[in-house]
Amino acid sequence: MSVAVRNRLVASALVATAFILSACVAVPAPTPGPGAPTIGPKAAFTMRSAPVKGAKASFALARLTGAPEDVVVTTTRTLQSQASARNLKFSATDDPSATYILKGYLSAVGDKQGTLLVYVWDVFDRNGTRLHRISGQEHGSGTTVDPWSGISSTTVSSAARDTIDDLVAWAGSG
Repeated sequence: MSVAVRNRLVASALVATAFILSACVAVPAPTPGPGAPTIGPKAAFTMRSAPVKGAKASFALARLTGAPEDVVVTTTRTLQSQASARNLKFSATDDPSATYILKGYLSAVGDKQGTLLVYVWDVFDRNGTRLHRISGQEHGSGTTVDPWSGISSTTVSSAARDTIDDLVAWAGSG
């Protein structure tokens, strides 16, 4: 075997060994960036800043899903009254002139310690692009049979107020 061939084989072996060993190095887990959602009772994840703010912004409220009808009605009424009090325009679901579409989901989870209302709201533009997400939790009373029975109108209203607070912070100023 010639020296040149031997040197190429040794170099190739060294490169292969380095490649194999590099796969064995522990890589730290990625850390969330500044826009990542937080874990806790309230969290908002901003995907994009509001392109339209202030008096020009309006929200069409899509049908809320995941909750019993009485919770949907209470949440919708509280959202609308809080929005009006905070000068945030809400319109009918099918209003084509609305700047944004607000879609929400509620869930109730219960155990021996209590009940938790979990909410997620997504704000979409008219093209269907998600621009903003609001999520959070509110504690209710204890129940294990039907978690929704532990969710009071006060709990639902608190979640709706927090949602409006976030929307005002996101799109409320011009």
